[in-house]
Amino acid sequence: MPVFDRLIELPLLRSIYMTFAACLGLLFVIGCAVAILNFDWTSTAETPAEYLNGVAFGLSALVVLVIAHQHPLRSIGRVFWWAVAFGLLILAANETFDIFARMDRAWADDDYLDLVTLIITPFGLYFACVIESVPPISVKALKCGFAFQCISALFDLGDGRLYGVQLFNHNLVETLTELSELIFIETYLFGLGCLLLSIVVRGLETLAPDRNTGRCAN
Repeated sequence: MPVFDRLIELPLLRSIYMTFAACLGLLFVIGCAVAILNFDWTSTAETPAEYLNGVAFGLSALVVLVIAHQHPLRSIGRVFWWAVAFGLLILAANETFDIFARMDRAWADDDYLDLVTLIITPFGLYFACVIESVPPISVKALKCGFAFQCISALFDLGDGRLYGVQLFNHNLVETLTELSELIFIETYLFGLGCLLLSIVVRGLETLAPDRNTGRCAN
């Protein structure tokens, strides 16, 4: 039985998945607590919970950079993951500092950025699955992440220039938007973390000595 298959069956590997998911769950609880403690029905300011979204984007970028460095220097895989990491860093900076909202250009509005990001995301997910041997748990997480992203976009785009839905208080919409955004970022982050772990395990399988020759497998 390959080393990878044996390691997958170990309780330790499942424990890593569960610990990672628990940490992300704790981050979401913190986000909810921050949103509730700072909620004001009369406020029109951005919710403080968006700073946690910036942290989650930053962590995702870090994981993606580590995945990129598992590929050869001039390979398509490294270039792709570098591009993804760069995009995530831009989103992290925007969540933290509202870069695009502060720019005085029509196409700098956050709604357009969110719409473009939503359109290109499925293509990026498909390409990632093509160039990587993505484990089933990561595939499920990435699919759920995109579903949550669509839900978050419905909240976000419905309170901007593209269209308006005045069913809720402005601050409530902002809060729901930021929390739903945190959910899909964390779901993507979980999928990427599981993918990175699977890449590391496959690397261990490659380096494992052959039983017959005593040499490392190619």
